[in-house]
Amino acid sequence: MIHHVLVPTDGSENAERAVRFSAQVADRRQQAEVTVVFVHLLVSPPSSVGMQTPAPEQHLHDLSNEERARAQEIVDRAVEEVRGLVTSPDVTVTGRVVIDSQIDEGILRVAEETNVGTRGLSPLRGAIMGSVSHSLIEKARCPVLVVK
Repeated sequence: MIHHVLVPTDGSENAERAVRFSAQVADRRQQAEVTVVFVHLLVSPPSSVGMQTPAPEQHLHDLSNEERARAQEIVDRAVEEVRGLVTSPDVTVTGRVVIDSQIDEGILRVAEETNVGTRGLSPLRGAIMGSVSHSLIEKARCPVLVVK
């Protein structure tokens, strides 16, 4: 049984289809949780190549106000879309922006932090197409559904 749906988004058309699908999945369950996540890709400056870089959370302050606002807008829009489509009062919807040097690792980190996939009954619902999807399928410790 599905208790938690994690839906990564980048605001693209493919991701928006996955956001809508996640609402359908969650709406059919009792007390489901939906977490929408946007992973902002951390790009290390050339001078730090070969050096240990700080944890992604430490770079949150390095985002420009514009980048932060854009990422939050994408998450907020997806959260509102899910909330608008869900009819069950027992479904909760939250969203968050994370920073990581790899999109798949950021998604997997959120999955672990929100206990998605750490129990047999909590699957991860992935929604990013291409190499990120492939990586999630290979690395995730929980079921992954790719919406196309």
